[in-house]
Amino acid sequence: MSAPSTSPRHGRLLLGGIGICALAVVGVTWTGRAQEKVLFVNALDTPVTVTAGSERFSLGANDHLVRPMPIGPLDVDVRGGEATLAHETVFVTDEGGLFVYNLLGAAPLFITTVRYERNDAPASESEPSSLVVAGTSFLRAGHIDYVLTDPPRSIQMRKEDGRYTTRFHLGQAPGGWAASYGWLMSNHQTAKAARFTEELARVLPETPGARNAARAARMVLAREEGLLASLAATRQQRDSQPDNVDAQRAWMYNMRRAGRNDELRAHYQAEVERHPGSLVMAVMLARVEPEPAGTARLEALVRNHPGELLPRRALAVRYARQQRWADALPLLDAMEQGDPDYARYQDTHAEVLVALGRRAEAARRLSERLLQASPETEPPDLDDAQLYAKLVGHASLEGKENAAMRQLVASAQKDEPEGMVVRWLSASLGLPPEVDSPLGTKDDPLETAVRLMLALAEEPGFAARASTQLDFFGFHRLGPEAGLLLAAEFERLGDAALAARTLDLSGVELGYGELQDVLRGTLPVESLTTTLDWGERAALHLVLARQLDAQGRDSKAAYARVKKEILLPGAVSIALQKWDRPKPSNAVAGDSVP
Repeated sequence: MSAPSTSPRHGRLLLGGIGICALAVVGVTWTGRAQEKVLFVNALDTPVTVTAGSERFSLGANDHLVRPMPIGPLDVDVRGGEATLAHETVFVTDEGGLFVYNLLGAAPLFITTVRYERNDAPASESEPSSLVVAGTSFLRAGHIDYVLTDPPRSIQMRKEDGRYTTRFHLGQAPGGWAASYGWLMSNHQTAKAARFTEELARVLPETPGARNAARAARMVLAREEGLLASLAATRQQRDSQPDNVDAQRAWMYNMRRAGRNDELRAHYQAEVERHPGSLVMAVMLARVEPEPAGTARLEALVRNHPGELLPRRALAVRYARQQRWADALPLLDAMEQGDPDYARYQDTHAEVLVALGRRAEAARRLSERLLQASPETEPPDLDDAQLYAKLVGHASLEGKENAAMRQLVASAQKDEPEGMVVRWLSASLGLPPEVDSPLGTKDDPLETAVRLMLALAEEPGFAARASTQLDFFGFHRLGPEAGLLLAAEFERLGDAALAARTLDLSGVELGYGELQDVLRGTLPVESLTTTLDWGERAALHLVLARQLDAQGRDSKAAYARVKKEILLPGAVSIALQKWDRPKPSNAVAGDSVP
């Protein structure tokens, strides 16, 4: 056997071969890592078609699918029928693990660390830690042991595994986008909640509740970020979505809060001149221009565009606020038959029928519409149950005659403690709650509303102390009528800080400067018919009547007017019945008893 060759040429050939083999090994390794797993999740109630890179596949409603995708930038296009729901570029890194594409961020996804321990290990009281990842459209979840499947209660462990081991679980809670929204809002991720619900309402405008959720999130965000930041954000939305009524109204609301009404009117006047064919701009101008020009503009729009829903909605509300009940009713009747947004106007429709002496008919029509089983409509919610309770004047579930009330309460109950909805309905009507009615948790919005309504039924001072620590969610179930009543009463009593805060939280389209002008007598309540509903104006009239009492002046006609204005029971009727008439005083709201 000969010795190994020491020839330089042979050595170079050997090194070259080793190099080629090494490159081949690296190439094989890189090829194996050139793709990563991406989980695509569709939590919407509509099937979609996804184009990700060079691949195209379908996802059913509330469906998911794992696909290998190339490392690097990945173009994702999602369509629902002909509509584009999402189009973006994400980046799949080479870090390994699972990546998640959550369409619109709508799926309520969470990552849980599950801890397993051997039988001989000391007992542990630690709860599994969870991370909410809803509201984000693309993320790297990392190593996941259980993907959208429940982790086992126990696993086989070897001695060499140690006493404890952990696994990672990616789960999806029930409830769809609404659950994601609730999580984000309760965890103070308001910007993310506003962003994904606004996008959802934009691409799928027929999604029930999406627009209201986006509006509420934007209002909360405005308070967290400050008025200037909110004005800037809503102005950007206004400019990028000129035909979106909700985007226009959000900017309009913030401009009113800032006291910039003249600038607001000038903007829409210029927009109408620039775009004379825009119905949205014409309707927005009618909302802010003085009367009778605003109503005349709306009437002309309805005449010239008989099939358009937007001017019809605006004119129906305008007529109702002007007490032109007979003129408002045909418009609202037509909306009930074919307007997909009718639910937002059913309160106005009910008030018009009550004003025309047809209260029983209003209750019957409302219950029949709400209790019709239809897969296209959302089940009755808390607002629906409250409106029905106001129409019938009670919250009783007893007896055959209250079958509709039982069905509405059962539908609205959802995750609330048994009996909590009835307790809230009773308090909102000024009725004492049942002795054995359940108490909700302190931070539960319904329980918060109950406590404040019970305090309001006592006297303004009680309500002042109850409201000082409340946030937007605490006021949400009170309604704008109660919020404006309290804000105006606090201002009358001299607590400007509490009045401004309460007004801001109430969501009423009235600036604090305007509220001050009303109480000073320089701004007539009648001039606010374009922005304030009937109950909200009744709240201001009640406080003005109390102001006459405090000044020692004749208030008989003022109180008679308030009684005439009350169409449905609520905060104003409760205060009118329960509050003592004031005497001249310099007391500050909430400054009496600790």
